[in-house]
Amino acid sequence: MYPKTVRFGIFRFKKSPGVKVVRHVYIYVASYFLNAVLSFLSIYLLTNYLGENSTHDYGIINLYSSFISLLTPFISCGIVAPLSVQYYKKTPEEYRQYFTDAGAVTVASLLLFTALSFIFQWPLARFLRVTPAWILVLPLTVWWTMNNEVTMMMYRMKNQPWGFAFFSLGRNVTEIILTIILVIGLQMTWRGRLLSATIAPAMLGLLSIYILNRWQFITRRIDWKQAWRIIWISAPFIFERLSVFVLGNSDKYFIDKFDLRGTDQVGLYSVAAQIASIIFLVILSMNSAYQPYLFQNLAANNREKVKKITWMYIGAAAIVVIGLFISIPILFHFFIGRRFWGAKIYAYYLSGGYFMWAVYNAFLGYLLFHGKNRLILYISISGMAVSVLLNFYMVPHYGAFGAAITSITTYTFLAAICIAAAWKYFK
Repeated sequence: MYPKTVRFGIFRFKKSPGVKVVRHVYIYVASYFLNAVLSFLSIYLLTNYLGENSTHDYGIINLYSSFISLLTPFISCGIVAPLSVQYYKKTPEEYRQYFTDAGAVTVASLLLFTALSFIFQWPLARFLRVTPAWILVLPLTVWWTMNNEVTMMMYRMKNQPWGFAFFSLGRNVTEIILTIILVIGLQMTWRGRLLSATIAPAMLGLLSIYILNRWQFITRRIDWKQAWRIIWISAPFIFERLSVFVLGNSDKYFIDKFDLRGTDQVGLYSVAAQIASIIFLVILSMNSAYQPYLFQNLAANNREKVKKITWMYIGAAAIVVIGLFISIPILFHFFIGRRFWGAKIYAYYLSGGYFMWAVYNAFLGYLLFHGKNRLILYISISGMAVSVLLNFYMVPHYGAFGAAITSITTYTFLAAICIAAAWKYFK
């Protein structure tokens, strides 16, 4: 009797758990690849159809979206990482209660930040160069987005990559369709893009709540004592996620303040950041398979598999970065409006920075598994401090180019300190 096989392209493999992992990686990588394509379609539409003030309008769009990134760790309260780790450590019944209590924490945070947005709507509107109405919808947009991310994470934990792909692609497809209608069809410029970024997460968020409830992750009782413990456990991840904002988005506010071209230069720099975000998307796709595989093998004490997958992860990130370096001139020529071609030089530096972020993520998994939450907190705070201090010096002296140098320097610092902290677990 012949062993059962499964086919991938021209290759055939014996059916095994390893082949299942390969198939899941295929789906994750394909979904993030399609998201990268959709991201480029969005860049193409916005850089070519925003109108005469395209660089300025694109700057407003990115100042607003960056503020969403700032609010995300506070409204999510850092629960996403603990939810993924506890899935492997608790019984199904215990985990359902844990999930509900964690969700209650985010609802309380949503109410708090909605109140703060109402109080500070006018100064925030001036800071982000939008009308006050956009400030009031910020917290709810963040909350819906967080629910989408939690649902995608649960699909990943349950080894259901097709559900993950649906939610991952669904939001971007919806935003693209709405952008075409609102920006190109109705000529609403930056307002149309912000409206699409508000409606799409809400649509997918409602579906997320339905699915999570169907999976019975939402119970009728809230254990507030455990909710307080979750806040305490998750607090370091607020700073870890906040560091993502500081490293990846705060530079836009420094450029808006200190660069002579202000918001127009933010528009140019943001295009480069979105080109470089291809690396970010690829790293996220690899994390979707890497972290669960890493956690499982760490739990089983499969040391050789753990080391091998870590080096493979870093090597794959290096290959992707080299490929993007080669592709950047082509991407700008065919996809980016001519007014934004000055952003090309920034794209190289920001892409290099994301490679060092991949190295950081490769070793961060070891600290997550071993519960070194406080250490992660200290690493995150040190990275934020380096980024802010360098931007304070570099941007006033060198403009947007100084922000690009700050980015790659800070990510390299984070990678080095995370390797040093996790090396004993890696060995």
